[in-house]
Formats: sequence, C-alpha cells, structure tokens
Amino acid sequence: MIQRLFSPPLFKNEEDNFRAKFINGFAWAVAVLLSIVEITYLLTPIDVNTISTLIVIAALILVIFSSLYVLRKGNLNLSGAIIVVLGWLGLGIQAYTADGVRDVVIVGYIAISLLASIIINWRVGSIIMILSVAAIWTLALLEANGFLIPRFQEPITFSRDLSFVFIAVAVLIYFSTTSLREAIVRANKSEESLLDSNASLQAVNQTLEERVNQRTAELEKSNQRYERRARQFEAIAQVTRVIAAIQDMDTLLPYITQVISEQFDVYHTGIFLVDSQREYAVLRAANSDGGRKMIAREHKLRIGQTGIVGFVTATGKPRIALDVGTDAAYFDNPDMPNTHSEIALPLRYAGEVIGALDVQSTETNAFIQEDIEVLLTLADQVSATIKNAIILEEMRAEISEYQQSAGESTREAWKVMRPKSLGLGFEFSESILRPLEKPLEGEHIQDAIAQNKTILYNPENAGSNLAIPIRLRGKVIGIINLRANNNYRLTSDDTEIIEAVTERLSLAMETASLLQATQHRADIERITTDISTKISSSSRFETILQTAAQELSRALGGSDVIVQIEPNSIELVQAD
Repeated sequence: MIQRLFSPPLFKNEEDNFRAKFINGFAWAVAVLLSIVEITYLLTPIDVNTISTLIVIAALILVIFSSLYVLRKGNLNLSGAIIVVLGWLGLGIQAYTADGVRDVVIVGYIAISLLASIIINWRVGSIIMILSVAAIWTLALLEANGFLIPRFQEPITFSRDLSFVFIAVAVLIYFSTTSLREAIVRANKSEESLLDSNASLQAVNQTLEERVNQRTAELEKSNQRYERRARQFEAIAQVTRVIAAIQDMDTLLPYITQVISEQFDVYHTGIFLVDSQREYAVLRAANSDGGRKMIAREHKLRIGQTGIVGFVTATGKPRIALDVGTDAAYFDNPDMPNTHSEIALPLRYAGEVIGALDVQSTETNAFIQEDIEVLLTLADQVSATIKNAIILEEMRAEISEYQQSAGESTREAWKVMRPKSLGLGFEFSESILRPLEKPLEGEHIQDAIAQNKTILYNPENAGSNLAIPIRLRGKVIGIINLRANNNYRLTSDDTEIIEAVTERLSLAMETASLLQATQHRADIERITTDISTKISSSSRFETILQTAAQELSRALGGSDVIVQIEPNSIELVQAD
C-alpha cells in the first residue's frame, strides 16, 4: 500500500514513464522538504512576515500534492504544468513578500527552469528561464522605485533558508542525474540489444543470401534442365514428324540417323537391327563417316556379348557409357576415335527388341540419366516407324508375290477359258458390227497397253482417239479404241463415261471367266466322280481295269487308253 502511494503510475511510453518517475520523486522530496521548512517556521517566533512565508509554503505544498493527484489520474502533461507554473508563481510571491531580489527563493527559479526542461520540454524550460529573469528585474525595479521594501533576514535565518533551497536544488539534481544515468543504462542496454539484433539480422541476412544464392543456382540449373528437355522434346516432335512420311527402309533409316544427329547435336547416330536368327545386331544406318565405313564392311555385334549395343539388344535396357567418373568406359572403336560419351537405347515393338539406337558424342559426360527418359521416347517412335516400314515392305513383297501369282493364274485361266471363237474382238463402225480382222495399231494404243491407263489422242484436223485398257484382275487383256467422227473432240465427261463402261466390261468378263472356271471344275469333278463310282462298283481285278479304260476313253472323246500292270510289281506284292 505504502509502495503504491509513493510509486508513480505506469504509462505505455517509456519516455512518459521517465517523466512520471521524475515528477513523482521530485514532488515527494520537495513536499517533505517544504513540510520541514513549514515546521521550522512554526517553531520560531511568528510575525507578519513569517505568516506570509507560512502561507506561501503551505500553498506550494498544496500545489505539489495537486500535481501528484493529477499524475495519479494519468494526466502527465497537466501534472507537470501545475508543478512548474504554480511553483514559479509561488516563488515569485515569496520573493515579493520577503526580500525581493535578495531573497533565497530566487535561486529556486533555476530549479523550476530545469524541472520544466526535464518534465515538459526544453522550449518550456527556456520560457520559464526568460520569465524568471523578467521577474528578477521586475522585483529590482519595484525595489528601486520604492514600491517594494525588502526584509533583511538574520544571517542564521538566511543560511537556513538558503540551505533549504540548496537541498531542493540538490534533490532536483539528484533526480536529474539519476534519471540521466538510468537513461544512459537503458540506452546502453538498447544499444547492446540493437547490436545483438543487428548481429542476428546480419546472420539471418547472410543465411538468407546463401539460401537465395543456392536457390537461384538451383533454379538456374532447373531452368537449364527444363530448357534442355524442352529442346529435346521439340527435337523428338520434329524427328517424328519428318520420319512419319517415309516408308522405304533404305531411305528411312539413314534419314533417321541424320535428323537425330542434327537435332540432338551429336556427331554419330547408328541404328542396329537384330537379324532373323537373333544372334547379331547388324548396323543398318549411320550418319558419320566412321559409321558408313562400318556399314560398308557389314559391321555387326553379337547380342549379349559385344559392347553396350550387345548388352542393350540382349536385355532391352538402356545404357550410358562415359570416359569419366564412376561409369568410365573405354572406347576402342578405330572408326569412332573421337567418342567420349555413348548412349544405347533398345528399339522395341510389341515387347520385342528389334534393334538398338546408338548415339555417340565427342563431349565428356555428355549424357545424364534424364536423357534416357527423353531418348527412350524417341526410340519408341523410331521403333514404331521402323517396324511399320518393315511390315509395309513385307506386305508389299507379299502383295507383289500374290499379284504375280494371281497374274499367272489369270493368264492361264484366260488361256483355258477364252472361247476359241472369240477371235481378236469386234468392231462397230457405221452401224455395222463385224469381227476384228487384225490387231489394232497406233502409238496411243500401245501406250495404253504398256502404261495400263487411258490415253487420249487428239490429232490435228481430225476427231479424238481414246484408248482404254480392259483389265482382268489388274492385268491388261484387251483394249477399247474409240474414234470420234466429224472432228469431234472428246471431253473429260466423255472419258469418264467410257472408263466407267470399261470397268463394268472388265467386271462382267471376270465374272464370266470365274463362272466358266467354276463350271469347268464342276464338270471335271462330275466326270471324275462318275468314273470312280463305276470303277468301285466291281470287285474283280480284271473288271476294274476294263472299266477304267472304257470310261477314260469315253470321257476323253474316244481316246485310246492302255492299262498295263507291271509283272515285277506282282512279284513284289507276293514277296511282301
């Protein structure tokens, strides 16, 4: 309770707490000192002058307690203003009622000015100091003009009052120096705290800079990696787009190696294909001079035993070979002396390894693990393209073989089924239909037969001539020649009509030939069945032979038929 009474209130601002503490301490000290002075005066003989002094001291004590009360209410500025203004007025009244400019309270003006500077601000302290000087001169002028008659104190009394004033000033100086010392201590602590904070901030800043630099370096590496992969995928798209339009293997494979080398900036790209026995990986295409030399000498690697290509074609797994680091490999191919990095990727189709894509670079450590993913995508595209080209070649070969076989069959069937009475053909001219006496002649007719396409011939000052081949199962078996009369020029519409009719003619002839062939085969089967039935109807050996001879002669238009049994065969049968 007593501590709360003598303790200043707390404020949010540290400067306000300092001012409150100063006002509180100074006010209590001066209040105690004035109370002592008041008691001292009460113990001495009281006269008129003493009464005025007692009143002024009591008034100053009241001012001090009023200031403390206002301070307790939290009004710091008003509390400081009360103690400064009313204290200054009290000192002036005391000097006016006592000894004037020679009164000891005049010294108190210094304390009031200093107090105002500390608890309010230096501007107020300066104003109080100016007013104090003005008050001193006012008292001096009043005394000089006889308006003020000073009271001369005894030496003991003067020394006592001067001692009280010095004590009050000393209290003010004590609180000032104490507060200043505390402020210095706080400033030192703040400075130390600030230095510690700065050191921490510098450490954090250094850490942040290192992390930023590290992160920046990582981002740069990531950007470079992403740019590299973007270029690689763009290259894959370009390679795929270019090779998709090529179907010939002899053109496709060298073109693939050339495009990959250009797009991926490598000096050698080779394509190995597994042979039919799956024993060797044969180099089929390469873009480099060394690769072409190897192709010329039919370079091949045994699967599973020779080089990384042999490993890849055996296992179906990609592999990188380098001449640095832990994956160091020795490149001893005399045709590739500049190779320092190599990567081989399997060419797979439908789960089967059909070959390998071999990429070599002159740079050390040119390939990284991420390149495998990108190049595998490229290898899959290349594999599909190569396999499609292989399938297409096989289909073309089969189609060619089938067409050749079908053509031979068609020609044989046409020779057999072609009616003997057909002759060369027919001619319809001047509304008369007559058999064709001799083969058609003319350059346009020969071109139509040779090129197997429609030929339109328009001689000058004559009508058009149109030659259209007649096809049977894709083979030319005849020709239609149309001559326009009266210098008429055939149009494209006329040509389309004639070609459509020719196609119908070809279809009808093919249908007729197939029908005749079917009927002919049916007749053969019928005759064969009849003869077999008659032969099987007898169980006697002689009768069977006689029946076979008679029926074959009848079926073949009365031909002579001789059936003979070899004597040696009878002996062999009996021996068995």
